[in-house]
Amino acid sequence: MINLAVVGLGKFGRRHVDTAIASGRFRVVRAVVRTIGPAREYAAARDIRLSTDLAEALEDPRVDAVSLVTPHRLHVPQVIQAAEAGKHVLAEKPFALTAADAEKAVSACARAGVVVAVGHDNRFYPAIREIKRLLDAGALGTIIHAEANLSHDLMLKAIGKALAVTAGSGEAYGADGTSTQPTTGAWRFDPSEAPVGSMAHLGVHRIDTFVQLFGRIVQVFALPGRNTLKAAWDDSLSILLRFAAGMTAYVGSSLATPLNSRMQIFGSEGWVEATGPRDYQEYLRSSLRTVSVRGADGSFETREFDAGDSVMLNFRAFADAIEQKAPYPVTAGEIVHVPAVLEAITESLASGRAVAVPEPLQREVTSVQPDKPVLEVPGTQEAIS
Repeated sequence: MINLAVVGLGKFGRRHVDTAIASGRFRVVRAVVRTIGPAREYAAARDIRLSTDLAEALEDPRVDAVSLVTPHRLHVPQVIQAAEAGKHVLAEKPFALTAADAEKAVSACARAGVVVAVGHDNRFYPAIREIKRLLDAGALGTIIHAEANLSHDLMLKAIGKALAVTAGSGEAYGADGTSTQPTTGAWRFDPSEAPVGSMAHLGVHRIDTFVQLFGRIVQVFALPGRNTLKAAWDDSLSILLRFAAGMTAYVGSSLATPLNSRMQIFGSEGWVEATGPRDYQEYLRSSLRTVSVRGADGSFETREFDAGDSVMLNFRAFADAIEQKAPYPVTAGEIVHVPAVLEAITESLASGRAVAVPEPLQREVTSVQPDKPVLEVPGTQEAIS
């Protein structure tokens, strides 16, 4: 049994606690929060020791690993702090907001010889695994294009009056970023926490899935929309992507429309579409459940997949890596690459131009098909080779 400390006991921090315990691989022995009071009853029921100091928790010799469920800007320094204390670490998504910061954190873990993991639990969806099986088997032929949208207005509804709180003022979260409130904090609408808007909260899931399925992204173009929020923040984003493999993709995300979750992949021999539930509680279990496949011969098949518990499966994969039973399925290169893509999106939003995604120092990112030259897109920057 691996002893775990969870940093942050907001709504999703509590899910980390409960799913880590349910995995049968972790014992949650400590939690770090901003204020003890609101978390006291919850922690006592699970025999979890509370503190307000991350350093104190990391000094506890019982702690083997740390789970970080804190604001985005704090992930990197907290990952480094945990690694330097010799603790394996799982950080929620986005792992970092820039490639350089992600490299620093991953390198710190490598130097310390500890496992680094990330909250990209969508990789463990049965529907995603089925799509990957189809791609690996060549069932769709040459992959041409992919599209995805992940949107909902639930975060705005949950925040309500909290939007009036000045983001980052310290009223919404403490200096260490931990929270004891089981509701979404106003920090999520702080531009410094989410410079790519809804992509940092929702669209990043689909970006990571595309990296998992298709390999390295080499070029992005971002188009923002601000139609409902009366703040310096875009409520919707549309992102065009080009991959080293030569294919293209689109990812859309909005925080100002009811729940929508879908993904479609087009190949020369057919297409596959995955859709998610309309019910929010079911969405929390799995955002993609139904997979439909259309073949070039006109065949059509639809399958429904169980939701499972992708967060728990991620914890089990984390445990397998800690116990050296299997490599963690998200490589260091992929962990770094997604922040590199987010950084390029940030630059594209600022410049209004297509932006090249720098190739990270970590080289584990692979492609589902041989690399092809990247074609020039009229009206954008020069071709990226």
